[in-house]
Amino acid sequence: MELSEIAQKLYLDGYNCCESVLHSLKENNVINVPDVVIRCATGFRAGVAGSGCICGVITGGIIAIGLKYGRIDKKEDKEEADRRTKIFYDKFREKFKSTCCRILTKDWKDNFNSQERKNYCAGIVAQMITELQELLK
Repeated sequence: MELSEIAQKLYLDGYNCCESVLHSLKENNVINVPDVVIRCATGFRAGVAGSGCICGVITGGIIAIGLKYGRIDKKEDKEEADRRTKIFYDKFREKFKSTCCRILTKDWKDNFNSQERKNYCAGIVAQMITELQELLK
């Protein structure tokens, strides 16, 4: 099964966007994602705790990029993490014209829990995990 299919399935099985991204990367050994990091992703549901702000696919991607290219010490270089994060963010915005969950899902604002909206978001997860996988090489 392709990474995009696994990420999509995880999302449709009940993980949020951010969790789906991180779980799929971990399960497919793309990068090492500690369980504690996946726990941290829980609050990024529906644009940060349901607020409708930034899409969880983006936050999951940024976390993943940080896990591989981030720094711990302020003296370490941050350029590679910044460069890859910007590419990921810009690709998302180019594809979907917004990075805001509330805008992306506006057609389902009165029925956010509908299967149609879940399928739409699962498609976003699937498309962007492929982009992210390339950036993590």
